[in-house]
Amino acid sequence: MLQKTFFKSKLIVRSNRHRFLDILNLCTSARKALFSSAGILARIVTFYTRDFGKVTALAKGVRRPRSKKAGHLELGNWCKVFIAKGKNLDLLTEVELKKPFGIEDFSESKANKIYHLLEILECLTPEHQKNLQVYILLVNFLKRISREENFNLLSTVFKIKIMSALGFFSARSLKDSKTKNILEILEDDGFEDIKQKLNLSQDSYLKLLAFCDSMIESLTQQKLHTSRFL
Repeated sequence: MLQKTFFKSKLIVRSNRHRFLDILNLCTSARKALFSSAGILARIVTFYTRDFGKVTALAKGVRRPRSKKAGHLELGNWCKVFIAKGKNLDLLTEVELKKPFGIEDFSESKANKIYHLLEILECLTPEHQKNLQVYILLVNFLKRISREENFNLLSTVFKIKIMSALGFFSARSLKDSKTKNILEILEDDGFEDIKQKLNLSQDSYLKLLAFCDSMIESLTQQKLHTSRFL
């Protein structure tokens, strides 16, 4: 029987059938309902984890009125979860809420911004491939959304950096131009430095965002559904 424990939100293994994950709940269109004659029994929920990348698990009973899991599994919430390894699907057994990005100071505008970042992450990332850079990027940008920072800038920087982190984009491969210089800053610099160096017009942001969305849709071969709600 395997018996290992690591603290500070790292992996905890109590047997070869269980794991404890420090996760971000990124369920968007990937959330599916399982039905019976009695109604919805469970949902398949997608998470983005620090240690395992994107994973899915079966969350039983989350639609029941007294379910303790339901409120913790809102889109964008940062949680710890206890997952039991299953034959076909892993089973979500426990949830501990760390930061309620999805419901804290809730507004429709804020929710749409969070859902947009999560949709991009879900579309671009493969299952079970750890990428700590992407995980940290998502946590930091969800925190910035909570502080109501300029979302045009946030969205542009997030899209450039996540494509770069996943190996889909490099500004250095472009021909020399003013646009290349801007994209290099967006790709390489920290967010606070970017705010100091760039002072773009609304029209410039829209062009950059259209470029990023077009590239993401080309990579994933699917439309970004949340863009129209921003």
